[in-house]
Amino acid sequence: MRTISLIIILLVSRVAVSYAQQVYCPPPNIGFENGGFTGWACDTGSVDAQGNPQLLPTNAINDRQTLIDSNYYPQLDPWGNFPTLCPWGGSYCIRLGNQETGRGAERVSYTFNVPAGANEFDMIFYYAVVLQNPPHLSYQQPRFTVKTFDVTDNTYVDCASFDFIASADLPGFKPSPAGDTVFYKDWAPSTLHLRGYAGKQMRLEFTTNDCTLGRHFGYAYLDVNENCNSPVTGNVYCTDQTSVTLVAPGGFGTYQWYTADLSTKLDGGEAINISPPPPDGTKYAVVVTPFFGLGCVDTLYTVVSKNDAGFVFKTKDTLRACADGAVDLTAASVTAGSSSDLTLTYSTDTFGLSYVYKPNSITTSGTYYIKAVSKKGCSGVAPVQVIIGNPQLTVTNPAPVIFPTTVDLSKTFTHDSNNTYSYFSDNETSDPVPDYQHVAHTGTYYIRATSSTGCITVKQVYVAVTPPPPPVIKAVNAFTPNNDGINDYFSISITGYGKFNSVRIYNRYGQMVFQTLAEDFNWDGKYNGDPLPPGTYYWIFNGTNTYYNTKVVESGYITLIR
Repeated sequence: MRTISLIIILLVSRVAVSYAQQVYCPPPNIGFENGGFTGWACDTGSVDAQGNPQLLPTNAINDRQTLIDSNYYPQLDPWGNFPTLCPWGGSYCIRLGNQETGRGAERVSYTFNVPAGANEFDMIFYYAVVLQNPPHLSYQQPRFTVKTFDVTDNTYVDCASFDFIASADLPGFKPSPAGDTVFYKDWAPSTLHLRGYAGKQMRLEFTTNDCTLGRHFGYAYLDVNENCNSPVTGNVYCTDQTSVTLVAPGGFGTYQWYTADLSTKLDGGEAINISPPPPDGTKYAVVVTPFFGLGCVDTLYTVVSKNDAGFVFKTKDTLRACADGAVDLTAASVTAGSSSDLTLTYSTDTFGLSYVYKPNSITTSGTYYIKAVSKKGCSGVAPVQVIIGNPQLTVTNPAPVIFPTTVDLSKTFTHDSNNTYSYFSDNETSDPVPDYQHVAHTGTYYIRATSSTGCITVKQVYVAVTPPPPPVIKAVNAFTPNNDGINDYFSISITGYGKFNSVRIYNRYGQMVFQTLAEDFNWDGKYNGDPLPPGTYYWIFNGTNTYYNTKVVESGYITLIR
């Protein structure tokens, strides 16, 4: 019997604290970027029958609080098929919990001081969740909780806390392909909004636990991006850019863009395109509303800046690979000619929001987008068309013809300028058709299409040609070589598709008395210049059927009369 699990993946991607135009940096190692748990507290234990985690302080325990880097295996989560190392995070993350059953529970927490003056303090974190929904009561279910504790006032912050309880009704979840009743949500952000906590000590708590009956389990990945940037990206433009695209952190329920004073609504959606770019220093606001119960409504601000640095970003229009191959979007040749200081990311949408997890191994055709960001913050997005598969080749059998009309094999399909075509008489494509534009024989032929990348498709085509009748060899059965101008010579004529090779004439004793290779011969009944006696002679004709290229032999008797 399969044991089904709760899987929770969490990433705190950015901790951006803004008050007016000031941005506050996160506390040290909140993203595990020193390669360890410095600054974090770890607790390990079990969940009781009422669904309450019973935890004791411990050091980080491998397989309960596990450090993960880019070399961690597996790289994709087995339930949701998303990366175990979050694509928007840093170089490290941790796994909280494991796939063992038995009412296990784990927690990691981080205690920090909100900077003085930071009355608006936002913590935006990314998470991915996979839950099994067993038929338990709510308090018995596997779960994942995020809580924010006000250490100074000894109370939890309601708006900055939420709870994932295994359920089929969680917003944004999809059925897992790896197990029945398992649901997952790919990487997405949420926000913890702390208003009026300047100067206070706070504690973030991330907890997972198995179901209370001990048959279903849960675990989480956690990562915090240790930078001080605004969570809104795309807010720097260079002198040669014609527009600016501001992108809010993804995964919220709704987005509303406004002017800085919130007096004028500009647009909805996760991204907004502004063309031409606004004046340097223009400020915008975006109100982000999480899905119900998964965070707090928040307002994020960003200031658009102009940079005089140069910015060159070029991509190839189209990349191709064979049906069993893949395209590498990260290859240097794809962006050849671009500025050298660009950081590239890959997506399936024009704003760079739908992350491509393996851009170096694209096996599905479609339009992909490469986003480039320079060290000065200038950015651009360009599409690349990816075509995976062998050449398309649809062949139509030509209408039957009657020889001498022939068939042109190159007119039995629609040509693609990206391919080259060749024509063969065998399926192994080893016997080329010498004159594919004038095929005169019934049969099955093979057309090979070869793409510019060497991909090959072979299709067959059937040609029906009504052949001509066999050549007819005609000769008189008697002649009178008496120089009277009437029937003085013996000759042979060919009607139809035949070729003359030779004629030999024998007497009744089997002695050859005449032979020639000349088609226009006239035999005068002499042998070595001397007239032969009257009598019956035997002739043999050798020739070629020029349609089938086969040997033709005809023979007959001729009576010489004097």
